[in-house]
Amino acid sequence: MADQFVRARSTAKLGRVDGELSVGRGTTIKAESGKIIVAGRAHFDGDVTIDGDFECQSIRVEGKGFGPGGDVRINGSLTVEGSADIDASARVSGSVKAGSLDVAGHFRSGMLKTDRLRVGGHLETRGSLDANEVDVGGHMTVLDEVKILNLRVGGHAKIGGGSVKGDVRVRGHFGTTKKVAFGRLETYGNVALPSGSTGERLTVLGRIEFEGDSFCKDLEVTGTAKARGNLSAENVNVKGNLFASGNLQVSKRFQVWGEAGISGALTCETLGVGGKLAADSISASNRADITGEVRAGRGLKSATVVVGRGSKVAGPIFAESVEVGSEADFGSVWGLPWWRGALGSLTTVEDVHGGSVKLGSHSRAGHIFGRMVEVEEGAAAEEVVYTDQVKLPGRHSLSNPPRKVEELPGDSI
Repeated sequence: MADQFVRARSTAKLGRVDGELSVGRGTTIKAESGKIIVAGRAHFDGDVTIDGDFECQSIRVEGKGFGPGGDVRINGSLTVEGSADIDASARVSGSVKAGSLDVAGHFRSGMLKTDRLRVGGHLETRGSLDANEVDVGGHMTVLDEVKILNLRVGGHAKIGGGSVKGDVRVRGHFGTTKKVAFGRLETYGNVALPSGSTGERLTVLGRIEFEGDSFCKDLEVTGTAKARGNLSAENVNVKGNLFASGNLQVSKRFQVWGEAGISGALTCETLGVGGKLAADSISASNRADITGEVRAGRGLKSATVVVGRGSKVAGPIFAESVEVGSEADFGSVWGLPWWRGALGSLTTVEDVHGGSVKLGSHSRAGHIFGRMVEVEEGAAAEEVVYTDQVKLPGRHSLSNPPRKVEELPGDSI
């Protein structure tokens, strides 16, 4: 095999090199017929300009001359069978295909396909990006769609849609111009997701905006989340703020320790509130534990509703079992052992519709409708309407005498 050497600060025309290619620093190489093919390894001592497409088995660019005027410039496409190790910044006007690509500085190209990509500086791809592992120290911009397994970005990241199936960790902002399917996304900055975006797990430490109907299997909000449409998930944990202009559908558990506002309906299996929650209507098919403030314009409906001492519920309650003013440790149920109810604080609810209803001491309710109703001493209500049994203390505070009926009013929201 015939190796070839090009001396530093010279200009050379190349076509096919059957062996290895060694090039000195500050060199310009021109393709004889639009393409340079190197059968073996290509080694560059420093900055170089290549006019034409370049193909090789592997490429190594030393860091001499790294910085302004020390870049690698390829006016064409780059194809590398094995590894491309560039200890400089590089600009490729065409597409790039490589087994692995490691760039110490900034990198700019057209369409990019590689198994592993590492860029120490900024990455800008004017086409699509297809890679298993992507690690960018600075900012990342991909104008077209991405197909990535795992993505790590030290700065901001912006893509043109596509999919990132594994872990996505972005220290800065993350945005996409088209819908994206992601695995586990964790971001410290701002996130904007278009309508139709889907994900396995999203951890928001900064701010996120769902710009239309979206789905995320597990959503954890420590910062602020806004949904401009309907949002669906399996589990949602709000430690910061969550606001949705449409409906929120959670198939399993919805927890609020910060503040959540839903313009439409909230549906879930189990509900835990340790902060503030407001919705047009709330339906928790299994259980609702309230240790904060809840406002449901058209009502809260569940199989079991427990309202902790010192809590407030605005809107009617519909449940088979209702307990108001409990001192139970809801923290042990929801994993936050700091809550045991505010001793001596007044618990307030509006009308209650239930099968079994217990109104604890230091509690106040509107009208109570139930089969079996128990009112403890120190509690107050407008009226008790029951079908089977009522238990009142020796000294009770009802605005109207208890009333027994044959049938209770309807209990649907």
